[in-house]
Amino acid sequence: MSQTLRRSGAGKHCRSLLFAALLCLSGCQALAAVPGAEPAAPPVIRMSSPQADTQPKTTEAPASLSDLTSPETTVPNPTTPEITIPDPTAPEASEPEIPYQAGDTTPDWRPELAGRYSPDADCSPAQLLEKWLAVEGLSPADLEARGCRQLILTAAQPTDGVETLTVCYERAGDGGFQAVPGLDGFHGFVGKNGICHDRRRNTDTSPAGLWAIGTAFGNEAPPEGLKLPWRQVTPSSEWVCDEASPYFNTWQERGDPALTPWSDDVERLADYPFPYAWACVIEFNRPPDVVPARGCAIFLHCSEKGTGGCVGLLPNDLLSVLRWLDPEKRPFILITGMQITQ
Repeated sequence: MSQTLRRSGAGKHCRSLLFAALLCLSGCQALAAVPGAEPAAPPVIRMSSPQADTQPKTTEAPASLSDLTSPETTVPNPTTPEITIPDPTAPEASEPEIPYQAGDTTPDWRPELAGRYSPDADCSPAQLLEKWLAVEGLSPADLEARGCRQLILTAAQPTDGVETLTVCYERAGDGGFQAVPGLDGFHGFVGKNGICHDRRRNTDTSPAGLWAIGTAFGNEAPPEGLKLPWRQVTPSSEWVCDEASPYFNTWQERGDPALTPWSDDVERLADYPFPYAWACVIEFNRPPDVVPARGCAIFLHCSEKGTGGCVGLLPNDLLSVLRWLDPEKRPFILITGMQITQ
């Protein structure tokens, strides 16, 4: 048995020497195949140390999508530019800033409040007034502060933003406002592009807000029983829209030698026999508180469709309203309702 073991050990030793010789030979052949090559240095296993490690690191792929969005691992994408979505309601940068005027409700306008109330068609006259005063940031106290005892409410409807519901109110003995029988549900119209807070000229919009009622006028004879001051249209009657004129947004007679001439940027009132058969002035953007960029010639007049910015009623309905209005009761019109999104 000992002889067998020795034989076996010698064989293992020979096989080991043969295997080493073969390894040496293959290494020499590999070195001979690449002239000038040196044996590669053995790999170095580095110990990670935040204080001493100054070598650049290779970022490993994140384990999950959350790794990309976590505050600790923000990976910017330089090929994706930041996208800014413009505010469609903001005025263009080239347009001048429009200062607010008496009657503006733009700063306090809260259209989202309308959703807390029933649709206009389901509201009583009292609920309707409460609803739209709230939306415009007004209260009965604001009407009282203006001495208002007559109020025309014109609310643009959600059907198209141009057709309106008009209700007339009068202040009662208890200080509240009550709808006037027979004047509590007229179908009317505003500008072809609806109403607008922060209204601009040449936009075919009616100015939202609370505006005083002024002089009545017309191409026809004054209505019987009219209490408002009246002015009859003549062939020379012009509403001056010339922004450079000191008479901007006023009625003047062309050819008056006492006046400084103005341009042809006017409305010749006689050229509108139907709309201005009977009408009254809405005191929007009127002297001395004028901003030409806001526009001019805003009236309550006869209409059967959307207007250029005025408020319209059918002729018989308008005559009823004109006869009711009394300057001693300081009448106002509240233009409100759904504003069209352009």
